[in-house]
Amino acid sequence: MDTLIFGGLLATLIALYRDASRMVVLGAWWVVLIAVTLLTAHHVTSGLALTLSY
Repeated sequence: MDTLIFGGLLATLIALYRDASRMVVLGAWWVVLIAVTLLTAHHVTSGLALTLSY
């Protein structure tokens, strides 16, 4: 999970470094944000299925 998040952030950083258009950078940022949200939701719900208490 961490590898996917850091990979997405690295891709966004590379887009910034290469002076990509604003739409490309914002698109990459939104893709990373959605991926992080979905992965976190999956992580939390799978942890709750194991009857873990927080």
